[in-house]
Amino acid sequence: MKRLLKYFFLLLLVAQISPAFSQFDTEVPDSIANQILYNRIHTISIVVTNLGYGIKYKTGKRLSIFKTRLWEFEGTYMYSYKQIRLLNPYYPYAKRYVYGKLNDLFFLRAGISWKKQLNQKPYSGGVEVRLTYGAGITLGLAKPYYLYVIYYHEVSPGKYTYETRTEKFNPGNNTWDDIYGRAPFTKGFGEMTFHPGFYGKIGLNFEFGKLQTKVKALEVGATLDVIPGSVTIMSGQKNTLVYPTLYLSFSMGKRFNKY
Repeated sequence: MKRLLKYFFLLLLVAQISPAFSQFDTEVPDSIANQILYNRIHTISIVVTNLGYGIKYKTGKRLSIFKTRLWEFEGTYMYSYKQIRLLNPYYPYAKRYVYGKLNDLFFLRAGISWKKQLNQKPYSGGVEVRLTYGAGITLGLAKPYYLYVIYYHEVSPGKYTYETRTEKFNPGNNTWDDIYGRAPFTKGFGEMTFHPGFYGKIGLNFEFGKLQTKVKALEVGATLDVIPGSVTIMSGQKNTLVYPTLYLSFSMGKRFNKY
């Protein structure tokens, strides 16, 4: 979270020292001769949050000189702020795992967003700032988190054999020294549960591409997911209804005209 805040304030500083920021929300058309106004946009983004990471696709249409409407589709992996990865020191080649984790959680989002231009580039390669906000539906996918757990059996006095089982974390049976590591990620897909909800978001988009037809942008903001049915990631935690996150994304794409 501290790193995200650092990037956020750095980007705000860049925007403030740009001469373009003096044009804040004036809505005066660009005076550059022969500038083409492109009415369509496609972008793909890599997203990092304080609780995970993901990928996003946006496609949209310019509604006016200063406003664009976008349809967005995003897949994000979520984790709990309480989880810590461990490694059992008693077994060679042990695998890292999260003690007490019950579910891997994914959010699939689909919604609509808008971008409101706040300033225009004073020159090619300058920074353009936009306010972005939107909302939509969230589908939470909870996949059980499986572990390799070792069980010892006494076959004769002083002699033991062991077996490795694949099972979910059980706070009554599993101790950290019994766990060999995480089971394969694919284990548990057949037991996935679905948790529908909705989300809202707001942020600032900083575009720094030199060409009007090419999109290069950084975006910082906040997203709030609400899952009415609740879902639990870690053992001992209550079912979580609200998931607030901060995000930082890097986007690339193109603008074009479609008549």
